[in-house]
Amino acid sequence: TKVCIYCKIEKEHSQFPKHSHKRDKLDNRCRACIKEHSKLRARLHKTAPPKPDTCQCCGAVGMRLCLDHDHQTNEFRGWICDPCNIGIGKFGDKIDGLKKAIEYLERTNGRKT
Repeated sequence: TKVCIYCKIEKEHSQFPKHSHKRDKLDNRCRACIKEHSKLRARLHKTAPPKPDTCQCCGAVGMRLCLDHDHQTNEFRGWICDPCNIGIGKFGDKIDGLKKAIEYLERTNGRKT
């Protein structure tokens, strides 16, 4: 069995699609959650404003932009570049985690290790 990272429900391996880059060769998301997420993204793409020329997070120009949404409310947040999307995702969309990272960088900026 395996626990889906979206619904947090333990399910049989047959409920997870194959994923060649994972240790167990299975996606971390169950098929049902992938289907729901796909529907959500399609709805958000239909209702989202046009893509701007710059990342709405860092202001980068010329980057491929991703549709960003709030994982709690499923509402559109903005168009952001891949590095911003990955960074925010790594912090689990948590403001507290981002603040701690900023404090860490401020505290250690210029310090030799």
